[in-house]
Amino acid sequence: MPSIDKAKELIERKLNTMGFELYELKFFRAGPRSILRIFIDKPGGVTIDDCESASNEISMLLDVEEFSKAPYTLEVSSPGLDRPLTSPRDFRRALDRKVTVRIAEEENKSKTVRGKLEVVTDEHISLDTGKKTVDIPFSRILSGRVEVSFS
Repeated sequence: MPSIDKAKELIERKLNTMGFELYELKFFRAGPRSILRIFIDKPGGVTIDDCESASNEISMLLDVEEFSKAPYTLEVSSPGLDRPLTSPRDFRRALDRKVTVRIAEEENKSKTVRGKLEVVTDEHISLDTGKKTVDIPFSRILSGRVEVSFS
């Protein structure tokens, strides 16, 4: 029975061969069962069929590897349109889109900045707020989200 870290490595490798990226993996107790929740992504977004095929492949992989003798539920889904932006990789995917970023200020305060994401490096992002360009170091970012627009 592999550890969750080993299972994550195997799942990530399998997803990569299928053209998906492992966005997030969570394994937790929920009553008498455990839940293995996997979020996948790919350029252009994830469909229900993608989730179904990934779920089938991961399920077979985990059965072969004898992931768990205890009952668990496998859930595979997309991180969604309003997914949190937490890493440079996440922000890079949102380039040229409008985002909302909450940043840390002095004395345990924060402020929100909205704008078009223009630059992402490993150290900072740059947003065009419409009035000026704001550079924000990752060390100050508390949270970020793509602004979803239906117009």
